[in-house]
Amino acid sequence: MTRKFSTFILIGACAMILSGCVSREQADAKLAKGCEAGVNVILPEGRKIARIAKSEFTPATEGHGMRHVKLTAIETDSFLESENIFECVFEEGFGFLNSSHTAAIYQVRAGDTMIGKSGNEIVGDAQVFMKLNDAMRDAMY
Repeated sequence: MTRKFSTFILIGACAMILSGCVSREQADAKLAKGCEAGVNVILPEGRKIARIAKSEFTPATEGHGMRHVKLTAIETDSFLESENIFECVFEEGFGFLNSSHTAAIYQVRAGDTMIGKSGNEIVGDAQVFMKLNDAMRDAMY
């Protein structure tokens, strides 16, 4: 009886660990939502992303644990739509056995506008960077 009970506990623990894993696709979907929210913060007033046409994800060149997100999005001002490319770089990490995923914004680029970090320094308005962080955190978590 003890051996059966131990086997049952072991199988249950394995099932819990495996069901709690965050896949690369799930993490990327979360990063895309965060990137979209961040871009909406830095777009000119009256403009927003209407929909995402395409999302691309690659390891970022900025360093280990960084992820680059490239969104091809339809931007609108409620009258005119245009297709634009927006880019975000995230610092990310996975928990033990991919049990969790965390990400923080490193940089957001919309056209000629870049807000975020370059090394350890914040580029752009610090208050906009704080708004950016809040919007992205709300969208991802």
